[in-house]
Amino acid sequence: MTVSHTQDSVDQRDAEVGAALRAPAGRPILLTGGTVLTLDPAVGNLLGDVLIDDGRIAAVGVDLKAQAGEHAIVVDARHAIVMPGLIDSHLHAWLGQLRGISQGLDFPGYMQLVHGEVAAHYRPEDMYTGNLIAALVALDAGVTTILDNSHNARSLDHMSAAVQGLADAKIRAVHATAPPVDGSVPVPDWLNTVERLRERYFSSEDQLLTVRLMDLAPTEQVWRYARDHDLWVTTEMGAHVTNLGDLADAGLLTEKHTFNHCVALPENDWKRIGDAGAAVNLCTRSDTHFGLGQVVPPVDQALDAGITPGLSTDNETTYLSDMLAEMQHLVTVHRGYTFGRVAAGEQAVQLTPRQVLEFGTLGGAANCGLSHLTGSLTPGKQADVVLLRKTDVNTSLATNAFTTVVGFANRSNIDTVFVAGRIRKWRGRLVGHDLSSVLKEAAASRTYLMERAGLMADRF
Repeated sequence: MTVSHTQDSVDQRDAEVGAALRAPAGRPILLTGGTVLTLDPAVGNLLGDVLIDDGRIAAVGVDLKAQAGEHAIVVDARHAIVMPGLIDSHLHAWLGQLRGISQGLDFPGYMQLVHGEVAAHYRPEDMYTGNLIAALVALDAGVTTILDNSHNARSLDHMSAAVQGLADAKIRAVHATAPPVDGSVPVPDWLNTVERLRERYFSSEDQLLTVRLMDLAPTEQVWRYARDHDLWVTTEMGAHVTNLGDLADAGLLTEKHTFNHCVALPENDWKRIGDAGAAVNLCTRSDTHFGLGQVVPPVDQALDAGITPGLSTDNETTYLSDMLAEMQHLVTVHRGYTFGRVAAGEQAVQLTPRQVLEFGTLGGAANCGLSHLTGSLTPGKQADVVLLRKTDVNTSLATNAFTTVVGFANRSNIDTVFVAGRIRKWRGRLVGHDLSSVLKEAAASRTYLMERAGLMADRF
């Protein structure tokens, strides 16, 4: 009876705090007693508190109750690792409702199925639904920011619907728009539409959403437009790209560039990217799954070029979008690769769990052009914060917090998520969404798209 009474009290307290977090009315939020991983060397890591005020991290320290004030909403974080929100540096969110459709396909097979057979049938409402469900999957897994690579911009309505899906999910996102792969929308027409999209959704910088361009392969036309209109560019990058030197010589390669994949790049291209201060993200699982060239992503090449890479899940047509899984996979394959190099007499260094968590946070922020806003628990940055339970059966007993996150945790351990200080997940459940309705809409969208493409789902 005593245990039951105690649990009832905890549940009642959680319900009261959850209600207050949903309607904070300007009150500060104090996360108390957590194992705090700030990823900011100047702040350090500690057992202590994080104070959130007006959507930003006001302070990190020990016993901040007096600074928080008597009206603060107090969240008990004694059983949690408190860390920056994870950042997915490259996600084709518009494919969210096509989960698992390309399992078992190589890259040409994926391109034919998704871009050759299905993409043309997308309506604006399908773009909305894909982005919404993908963003909610991300939030549920502790991802507070995604870089949305949206290469199916068939009209202003399609583009607007994709942005609205992100807005309704209430995630922080960079919308990287691109015309369809099939070439049905001429690049000049798409660029003209980008300006209309910016006027409609991105007139203010004081919001969760920002916009940039996506270039499937580096082109002078898109990169020059981006420079002239003060836009970032995200580009799919690999050994197939042969003109990076020409673009760099033309002064078009700057710090406002993000490169996906980067499989088998020559050393001189790594130097160009590093010298420009551009960002890189690695697709630990996707490149292997689709046979894009390297079992081990080029993390050593990035580090040698002075780049802290981001990590990305690419898309959900093959596996669940999950940054924890991405980090864990990277550690495993890189360790095997490094042991092999050492056995061959080479100099090689293992990645540490802290480094890999930095890839999934600080590296992601660099890819998004948001290092000044997010990626670490630094006072003054926006409060994108995750509480990961360290008392579940799979996270208990671990002796190192970074190892717990990168080696033992999974998305079921994500307890609480804040984006810009607003609650998005509380005690294991997403907040503010009718998930049954969202899933119903996503299923209807998937059925429509597959029927239009002449495809049939096989449950087995």
